[in-house]
Amino acid sequence: MSVLLDLAYLIGIVLGSPWIVYRLIVTGDWRSVPRRLGFGLGTPIRRCIWLHGSSAGEVAVLKPLVARLERDMPATELVVSAYTSTGLAAARRAYPLHRAVAFPLDFSFVVKRFLNCFDPCLIVIVESEFWPNLLAEARRRNIPAVVLNGKISSRSYRIHSRTAVVPRALRGLTLIAAQSEEHATRFRALGVAAERISVTGNMKYDLAPASGDSGAGQVLRESLGYGPDETVLIGGSLHRGEDEALLDACHALDSDEQVSLILVPRYPADAALVRQHVEARGWRSVLKTAVDRGDAEAPGRGGVLVVDTIGELRELYGVADVAYVGGSLRYRGANKGGHNLMEPAVLGVPVLFGPYNYSFRETADDLARGDAGIIVSDAAELATHLQSLVRDPDRRRAMGERAKKVVLRGQGATQSNYELIGALLAGERGELQGTAVSRTMPRTATDPDPS
Repeated sequence: MSVLLDLAYLIGIVLGSPWIVYRLIVTGDWRSVPRRLGFGLGTPIRRCIWLHGSSAGEVAVLKPLVARLERDMPATELVVSAYTSTGLAAARRAYPLHRAVAFPLDFSFVVKRFLNCFDPCLIVIVESEFWPNLLAEARRRNIPAVVLNGKISSRSYRIHSRTAVVPRALRGLTLIAAQSEEHATRFRALGVAAERISVTGNMKYDLAPASGDSGAGQVLRESLGYGPDETVLIGGSLHRGEDEALLDACHALDSDEQVSLILVPRYPADAALVRQHVEARGWRSVLKTAVDRGDAEAPGRGGVLVVDTIGELRELYGVADVAYVGGSLRYRGANKGGHNLMEPAVLGVPVLFGPYNYSFRETADDLARGDAGIIVSDAAELATHLQSLVRDPDRRRAMGERAKKVVLRGQGATQSNYELIGALLAGERGELQGTAVSRTMPRTATDPDPS
């Protein structure tokens, strides 16, 4: 089977070589090719735990799990891999004390080289990275391989159900902790034994703090010039066009409504374009960096604050009375759409979002079902729901409280998953318990940060 897979991969690379070479050059990922082939992996490790997430989002989901492993198994080295270059950069930032590597190409000889170097006692895969040669080789070596936060979309299920490759790989997994019964049903339909599947919930909920610091949010709100009687609307992680939808929705509100607006583009480089859209409608715009430097006063209700910084969105959600979370209003691809709905929700802020929430679909469904969030399809619907929330502060507060409860109720999946893998790690924990390991830097070799 491995030989046939290797041949299929090789044919695919040859046929797609013009596009592959183009992408490698454009993205700069050509630098990672030697390491994806197993060269420059660094000093061999004995009995590590190998954790894998495809991109930055999946890598982030591992944070609470990594914290538990560091606490309970301090002598066990961790290897964190990512498939995308942004995921690898995120892994290096998030886990500086551990080895972060680019995920191997799924050729059998490459997978063997990685396993020989890392000698894992456990392989943990986040969500839906089912590479057949890796899973087959792990099974041959009796290495437990588990999927946590497991999911499989309806589209992926249809594709995998027509071939034997991925279903055969899935049947070799030691356990799958699925996000929901819907995903568990698809795994069972692909041939995974029911006793190997548990439904434990979505680990993404555990990334939200158990409670928000309302005092800090109030201080920041006052420093930005927003009065207690104003309704502050924030648009977070906005993609192009969504800022205009919010501006048009605000323009449609009654003139006597005291609404202030904060726009946070997903990419700070888009801040200049957002300012043009604001000023084209006759409103004043102020950049957050200008406020921070003291070059401009915070606009308050007298203008629109355009945030051109990174890493402040969570705190800014605490300023708001209503939040719109972007990346979801327009179709961007079958496996794209949406950003973190839990950040405003856990702060008790009612959340609006578009219909395209691939990355946070379960959360969007939970919020909508619980009357804790509202799906809007365009600027007109956005204006209608904003008008209602602005006019009715009691409804706004009640919806925010329900949103917070949805997030808190969803937490705990990481602990449940950790308990599931605990039995698989019992021998390793007993062997290494109490051994101190000092780490001051990742033990990787020379790969530059692709970011």
